[in-house]
Amino acid sequence: MSSCCSTSDTDAQPCPKCGQVGPIVGTAPVRPHRPGAVDGDWQHCANEPCEVIFHLGADTVETDSVSTQVGLKATDKATPVCFCFAHTADALGEDLAANNGVSEIKASIKAAVANSECACEHLNPSGNCCLADVHRTLKSIAQPTPVS
Repeated sequence: MSSCCSTSDTDAQPCPKCGQVGPIVGTAPVRPHRPGAVDGDWQHCANEPCEVIFHLGADTVETDSVSTQVGLKATDKATPVCFCFAHTADALGEDLAANNGVSEIKASIKAAVANSECACEHLNPSGNCCLADVHRTLKSIAQPTPVS
């Protein structure tokens, strides 16, 4: 999927808190944490000690206001399987149960990747696209562990 994670950083601005210039990730990765986020060239501040995770001008999303871990920040929050859209293993399990064993979340992630709405290389600590992790997690949820 060559469209995965492509971003342009030509207009990147420094983080209003620490001054580090981070990559532009767009609006999609911000919305799981701030549903009403305005459309724009949101950036990710990758400076680990900085409390800012995303910023657009002076508007910020900080570690205390996110629902899951983002990148290497907010490690006290639930660790997502998909860092761009904050989907956890629990959410994937609920998705399978609610949709007769078919994951609507996986389909939405695939569509977002195809539309270049992800930022895996910036938000996923592995730097890789999460789809393989999502697939493995769904497979492990669908196949119960044998009882000894």
